[in-house]
Amino acid sequence: MYLKRRLFSTLLLLALCFAAIYNVYSQSAPGAVIADFSMPDTVCRDGDVVIANLSQGASTYFWKFCTGDPLTDMRGIDLGNPSGFLNVPLGISLVQDNGNFFGFIANSGNGSIIRISWGNNLQNPVTAENLGNLGVLTTDIFGIQIKNDQGNWYGFVTMGNQLVRLNFGSSLSVGVPSAQIVAASPFIDKARGLVIENDGGNWVGFCTTYPRKTITRFSWGASLASNPVVADLGNVGGLTDPMQPALIRDNSGWYLFVANTTSLTQLDFGNSLLNIPSGANYGNMGWMTDDRGISLFMECNNPYGFITNHNLVDNLILQINFKGGVSGSKSITPLGSVANLYLPSTLSESLNIGDTIYTVVLNESTMTTLYFPPCTNSPFPPSTLFDPSPIRFHNPGKYTVKLTVDIGLPTEQTVCREIYVDATPPVHLGNDTTICEGTSLTIDAGTGFTNYFWNTGEITRIITVDTAGKYSVFASKTTGCHSEDTIQVNISQKGSFTIDTAVCFGEKYFAGGKWQTKPGTFYDTLFTKYHCDSILTTNLTVKPEIVVSLGKDTCLYTGNTYILKASASGATSWLWQGGSHDSVFTVHEPGKYWVTAYISACHGSDTAIIKTCPALIFFPSAFTPNGDGLNDYFQPKGTDIHDFYMIVFDRWGHKVFETRDPGRGWDGTVNGTIADPDVYTFIATYRDADTPGEIRKIAGSLTLVR
Repeated sequence: MYLKRRLFSTLLLLALCFAAIYNVYSQSAPGAVIADFSMPDTVCRDGDVVIANLSQGASTYFWKFCTGDPLTDMRGIDLGNPSGFLNVPLGISLVQDNGNFFGFIANSGNGSIIRISWGNNLQNPVTAENLGNLGVLTTDIFGIQIKNDQGNWYGFVTMGNQLVRLNFGSSLSVGVPSAQIVAASPFIDKARGLVIENDGGNWVGFCTTYPRKTITRFSWGASLASNPVVADLGNVGGLTDPMQPALIRDNSGWYLFVANTTSLTQLDFGNSLLNIPSGANYGNMGWMTDDRGISLFMECNNPYGFITNHNLVDNLILQINFKGGVSGSKSITPLGSVANLYLPSTLSESLNIGDTIYTVVLNESTMTTLYFPPCTNSPFPPSTLFDPSPIRFHNPGKYTVKLTVDIGLPTEQTVCREIYVDATPPVHLGNDTTICEGTSLTIDAGTGFTNYFWNTGEITRIITVDTAGKYSVFASKTTGCHSEDTIQVNISQKGSFTIDTAVCFGEKYFAGGKWQTKPGTFYDTLFTKYHCDSILTTNLTVKPEIVVSLGKDTCLYTGNTYILKASASGATSWLWQGGSHDSVFTVHEPGKYWVTAYISACHGSDTAIIKTCPALIFFPSAFTPNGDGLNDYFQPKGTDIHDFYMIVFDRWGHKVFETRDPGRGWDGTVNGTIADPDVYTFIATYRDADTPGEIRKIAGSLTLVR
């Protein structure tokens, strides 16, 4: 193992030295820009990865460590209708010129060309210019492409059965281009989308024809300044309603894809776009219902594609998945909708700017910038160093390291390398643990390794232990990847415990496997987290019941009070419903009254119901001493009234009448003088037949009416 580590350190040092020497040379040597680097294709988890930058002639370097995936985190910017210039926009071309980004839109509604400017960032707000119809264009325009040929910018627009060339000169940012019809042919009948690429020094383009359902090829030769040769390729690949075409190339050759509204067609050209293609129709692939736009691009040697769904459905942007390159199997994944997409039609070219992928969508009357940031699971942030090594991958799997040099310059180049991080999981013997005495523990180092070395001397993957101590394993593979771990094992002794406890009468205590209310001795088996059984003995005592008495329920006459007296043997404190802590409670009105008596932590309660006693005596609330023989005296009405005494007062508290005879009432005079009509008060005491041993008291008011 020591020799392996020494050899690895030596190789690492040599690689770093080589990279440093090469760095000096590459920055000083003249010549063409070449983007290149080397690194191992396989590495152990958490092992150092040395990257040697072999690039030549470049001035800037941009590294990222995973490929931006169009299937994740789609974002958008709703650009609306810039300056209100969009009028049935059907074609768009997105390009970069001298660090600034431009979009050129073909307006079928009025035959105009719109120039959209983002400045140096496609997430900036846009400005729009209406370049007009340039003296040539009509409402038959559809597809548009902008290309740079030998320092001169050209635009090409399909218009009915014609192809129009726009000459921008050396810059796209200013001025109005000149326009010229460079081809007219029945093979361009109602041409739809347009795509142009340079193939081995020759410029070749393609458009679709809607009514004829064919593909038309344009061949310029070495210069876009010449007039193209127009050729009819016919209906290749089962074209149905062909809309926008898109070109893509990988190691297997050139391919043209066409959105057929309800199907996808693929044309295979082989190694030259001037070949006669073969074709295939893949149907709607489960999602295509009214698809009109398509955009294809290569990202780190992997093909990707987007399709617009013009229907009013949730999934407005579709992703074409390629398995095994462009010629491999294909499937579609819906990406949904962002930024107010509405009836999207045409897609621009897809641009990879730094670590972000951009494309622009034309909607029915607006436009939207879609962008797809880099993958979010990258283990490292992007780097602009000449040499970002060494790096270390913590998770297994395949990773892509991508180097782009001279971003934004004509010399921009990109190169990718894949690295496989050994998926062998780290050894994990588990957390430190405790086992019960008399038992054993099985320790498993896990699969995926070739050799196992334990500190016990064992060399098997699994060992069994029954004594306390530290147990360590060193696991290795034939690739040199290894892992190690240690676990502490403790031993827990069995035990027995006794609890003496008491509960109040009526309370429950869990013992012996159930709730207990009677005294006794109970036994439980305790299962601890270490699975060691212990015996718990509970000696349970039940305290005597606390008997509280408030006496019998009774009644209360209006205006009287009643004293409740609580009794409980040994009570140390009391609590009445009103919060009082005395042993007696004065009742002033009927109701339900309770008291709780406490002895230590136990308590008992009793309740008394006090009702209103039926009245045996009644005093009127008014009388009329007018001599008519009706209600001329204020006096009580009732029977069996004894020890009666009544006093009447005026409103100033002066006594105006008193009597001890319940049959003698007040006649409304004071010392022979007629009293004024007014409200008077009275107080009367008496005994009645229900409570002969108790003096009753009643007070109230009366009204003298004349």
